[in-house]
Amino acid sequence: MENITEFCTGCRTCEQVCPKSCISMKFSSEGFLEPFIDLDQCVDCGLCQRRCPQNNLKVYPLSEKVFAVKSKNDKELYKSASGGAFAALARYFLEQNGVCVGASYYKGWNVGHKIIRSLDDLPSLQSSKYVQSDTLHTYSEVRCLLSQGIKVLYSGTPCQIAGLNSFLGNVDKSNLLTIDLICHGVPSIKLFKSYIQWLEHRYGEPIIDFNFRDKSSGWGLNVKIKTKTKTKTRSCVIDPYYYHFLKGDTYRECCYRCSYSRPERVGDVTIGDFWGIESILPDFFSKKGVSCLILNTPNVMALIPMFKSLFDMEEVSLNDVMKFQRNLVAPTPRPDMRDIIYKRLDEKDLESFFKTVLTYPLNVKSELIAILPEWMKKVLRKMLSAVMRLSLIHISEPTRLR
Repeated sequence: MENITEFCTGCRTCEQVCPKSCISMKFSSEGFLEPFIDLDQCVDCGLCQRRCPQNNLKVYPLSEKVFAVKSKNDKELYKSASGGAFAALARYFLEQNGVCVGASYYKGWNVGHKIIRSLDDLPSLQSSKYVQSDTLHTYSEVRCLLSQGIKVLYSGTPCQIAGLNSFLGNVDKSNLLTIDLICHGVPSIKLFKSYIQWLEHRYGEPIIDFNFRDKSSGWGLNVKIKTKTKTKTRSCVIDPYYYHFLKGDTYRECCYRCSYSRPERVGDVTIGDFWGIESILPDFFSKKGVSCLILNTPNVMALIPMFKSLFDMEEVSLNDVMKFQRNLVAPTPRPDMRDIIYKRLDEKDLESFFKTVLTYPLNVKSELIAILPEWMKKVLRKMLSAVMRLSLIHISEPTRLR
């Protein structure tokens, strides 16, 4: 067996286009999927090289239009990472008898792309999964769905969307809408599952629900961990996996030289958190979350009336988004710590690894908040909200003459 290329993103395009089925995906020592060729079966047709998106970068010109958006559906907005852009579009497709494809947790805390056909399944695709999702056989399945005239919404990282576009080739894509996410980079499933295992040992029981983007205290970067008897929320700054994900210490090697970290995109639509919206459109800011919606193709421009029925939206410039989304400009720089993390994961037991390798600075305020029971946090949030409302009323009252 021979490895294809160190620049591989693990998208599975080569595996699924191979006419001899002689390419298989295997996990590297770090836990990332990589393709291998069975040279005894290979006929050297070169199709894998020609279709590999890493060998054939194809991007659209700069965006047609850019919007700040908030879903009009409060329930979907709460379950979404930011402004509910994906959920609202997914609901539209499902209501049109279409299907949606996105990242979902599977049994054993594996993460892979899943096709859904019902609104009841939509929550499984919502919110961020900060680990590389396996596209599985969704490229081939999408091709089959398109051949049947079924509308498809496909969401993924830019390299996954590039892989889908390359796999489909000249297939009629008039019923396909692709969404590429503003991606920082992806850790491996091996690291993520080790993290879940460490959490289960820490809490003494299995994790039954997990959310990197919990909104119980508003839009931000808080993780929610739920077991049968406990529910814990923690800030990203005191969670070892989350902290090092945001620092960029744990990504796949190709992420540090990502060809898609640029304003020219590969998806019909690009979505992400609209960080900094409070300084650009203060009146549009919401603690419930705001997304950026970047329209990249002429075809998607025809959908603007549909977007306006789904979202509260304001037009902005691409530069407004790029100010706070560095991965629209360049890849995440490779930190020196990347040299040791996956090596230490193999060398140390999990307790030692998460306490001595994936360490984070002391943050007393966040630690104190984390140990409070959830009911007390809710009470304190209500009290704080009431005080703020009273303050606003007092400020807005006219001064009385004495």
